[in-house]
Amino acid sequence: MDDSNSIYALAYFNLLKTGGWIEEKVKEALKPFGLTHAQLNTLYVLFENAPAPVSANDLKKKILVSNPDVTRLLDRLVKKNFVLRETCPENRRKIDISLTVIGSIIFTKAHLATKQALGNFFEDNISEAEATEMRRILHKIIK
Repeated sequence: MDDSNSIYALAYFNLLKTGGWIEEKVKEALKPFGLTHAQLNTLYVLFENAPAPVSANDLKKKILVSNPDVTRLLDRLVKKNFVLRETCPENRRKIDISLTVIGSIIFTKAHLATKQALGNFFEDNISEAEATEMRRILHKIIK
C-alpha cells in the first residue's frame, strides 16, 4: 500500500474506531432505560416536534434506521407506552406518531445519561474550529 492510499485507510479505521467507542458508551448508558440508540434517536425526533405528532414517513426520513426496522422499532416503543401511533384524522392513509408523557420523561433521563456517559468528549479533545471542519468533512462524505 502506498502512502497516498494508507492515509485514507487510516482515516477510515479511525472513523470506525471512534464510532464504535461512542456507540458502546451510548449503549451502556441506555441499558438501564431498556432503550437502544435507534429508539433514543426516535424519541429525540418526537421530543423536538412535541406536542405536534410526526408522520411515520417523516420519522423514517429523520431517524438513522433502515425503513424495514422502523415498524418494529415503533412497535416496541408503543408497547412500552413511550409513543402513540394513531391514524391522522385529516388523512386516513397517514399514521401520526407522538410522544407520551412517560416517553418524554424517559427520553429526558436517557438523553442526560448518554451526555454524561460521553462527558465532554468533543469539547475536551477538539477545538470548535476542528469540530466545524469535522462536521463539514463528514457531511461531504454522506452526500
